[in-house]
Formats: sequence, C-alpha cells, structure tokens
Amino acid sequence: MEKQLYLSPKVTIITIAYNAAATIELTILSVLGQTYENLEYIIIDGGSTDGTQKIIEKYKGKIAQYISEPDNGIADGFNKGIAMATGRWIGMINADDWYTPNAVEVMMHGISKHDDVCCGNIMLVGSNDFERQKKSKVGWLNFGMYIMHPTCFIKKEVYREVGSYDTGLKIAMDFDMFLRIKRKGFKIRHIDKVVAYMRLDGVSNDTVKMHREELNVMRRHLNGVSYYCSYLFNYLNRLRWRYFYKDPLRNLANS
Repeated sequence: MEKQLYLSPKVTIITIAYNAAATIELTILSVLGQTYENLEYIIIDGGSTDGTQKIIEKYKGKIAQYISEPDNGIADGFNKGIAMATGRWIGMINADDWYTPNAVEVMMHGISKHDDVCCGNIMLVGSNDFERQKKSKVGWLNFGMYIMHPTCFIKKEVYREVGSYDTGLKIAMDFDMFLRIKRKGFKIRHIDKVVAYMRLDGVSNDTVKMHREELNVMRRHLNGVSYYCSYLFNYLNRLRWRYFYKDPLRNLANS
C-alpha cells in the first residue's frame, strides 16, 4: 500500500465558484469521474444565490470539504482551498471548466521526482461548442499567461515557499503566481496532452482588463530590457488580435 501511495501521490482538486448553477455540475462530475483514485476534492463557493449551492449539496458525500461564504474574489477562493488541501499536489478547476476523464492520471504519470509544477494543454470552447486547442508554453512565461492554469498541478510545498495568490489582482493572479514560482527556480514541466476544457465566457475573456493586469504583473517581476521586450511583445500581440482576429476563440488560441 505504501508503495502504491508513493507511486500515486495524493492530489487535491479545488473548484471555486460563484453563481455558477449553469455550469458547475459538469465541473463536479469531471472531477468525481477521474480515473485517478487518490484524490481529495474541495469546493469553495463565494456565497452564491442562484442555486449553485443546491447542486453542490447533491454531491456533498463525495466532496472532502465544502464551504460557502462571501470572499474577496478568485484569488481569495484559491487561497482558502490551498489552506484546506492535504494532497501533495494541488490542481484547480473552476466552475466554468472541466477535466478530461483521465486528466489527473495523465499528469501524475507524466511527471518526474524532480518536477515541482506540471501543466498541459486546454481545449477552448466557444459558441456552438466550437473548439480550439491551446498549448501551455512554459518558455514564453515572461511574455504573458502562457501556462493554462486549469491544466496545472503544483506541489503544496511550492505554495508554502512562494506564498498566497495576490487578492489585489482580479484576473492575472495566476500569471503573478507562475512568475513568482519561476523566479524561485522551481521546475515546471509541460505535458503535451489536452487535460481540460475552458468556456470563453469567464472573467479571463475580458482581454482589455487581462492585458492591463498582465502588464502590471510584468512590471512587478521583470526589470530593464526583460520588461521592455515583454511589454513590446504584449503590445504587438494585442494589435494582432485587434486587426487580424475578430473571433475571441481564435484570439485566445493564438495568444
């Protein structure tokens, strides 16, 4: 048994939600249906008023921990979930997104003992269920949020050293976290598999606010030439979106 647990480390999955009655059941079922068995599931609800809590209650017997209370946004919900987590690895899948059935198994079997973070690819889902794949690009991290957060799993010890998500950020808190992780020298592995789906009607689809926060995060973590090169790349990328790509699904897939 001890050998099996070593080979299959405990993984905590965290879902944060707020007024997500239309989508959260698919998210929950995608976690409960994972082929990987050594899982802990935590749901943090921000005090929903639309029936989200009623849906969560249906599955309460299969959820390790669940709270519903007002919070200070996405980052605050992440931090609450991490504080409750008992797994060696932590993944986050929000209430607009969902996993492939073998997502956790693929990621845990793809890592080595030297890895601290792993990330995969995501399938963006637009109107009429049109889909486009977006790959995580670890080497591009200085230029923007090129790691797909719903596909990521991070060791809890990394969070202990790096600290909490910044509650002052409303969209780019994950970008800020990954730059902090990179600066600390932790090893990030990309596994070239689609492991999650993301709808394009969430907060990250507000590209103007997203780019503004990304630039603020870059200014915080990058210096001199690195910052100005990243700023220029980000600016040119926004121009490309504005003048060449009218479809937001294509915009995000090509960013």
